[in-house]
Amino acid sequence: MNQPKSPNIYQRRVREIMSREVVALNTGDTVHDALTLMGENRVSALPVVDKKNHCVGIISTSDLVDMTRDVDDDIYHLDFVDPASRRFLLDKLAHSMGSEKVDSFMSETVATVHAETTLAQATREMLRNRVHHLPVVDQREHLIGIISTMDILAEFADGATDED
Repeated sequence: MNQPKSPNIYQRRVREIMSREVVALNTGDTVHDALTLMGENRVSALPVVDKKNHCVGIISTSDLVDMTRDVDDDIYHLDFVDPASRRFLLDKLAHSMGSEKVDSFMSETVATVHAETTLAQATREMLRNRVHHLPVVDQREHLIGIISTMDILAEFADGATDED
């Protein structure tokens, strides 16, 4: 039987579950770079940082799908395919749109959280902004991590008992 890591899972902090080894893009990187990193690291969103490591945007498979519906109808279903098919479609997209800059397609309005934010607050921020990923920044707004809906769901699942 699993026990929650804290008496109240809602009060756990983002720092406890965030991914610290963030795969990120730099401003000026290409869609090809983004797709390559997404495929190699099996992630569906990448923060975009400037030279000072400030998060200035985020690009997700949803952003890429929206921009490329004209390229291939199969790409529209990218979020719903198995990993091997996803890799094939990402490669196809990289070939057709690879030289475009991510700056043109990233979401520039980025909801971020701090490491001390509670999971309850982070979840509300995701819902309010209709996003699945939140970059985690320090007091100087430098990127230090990322948290996803899957990270949060995993914590809730780990904290659940068989009776739940």
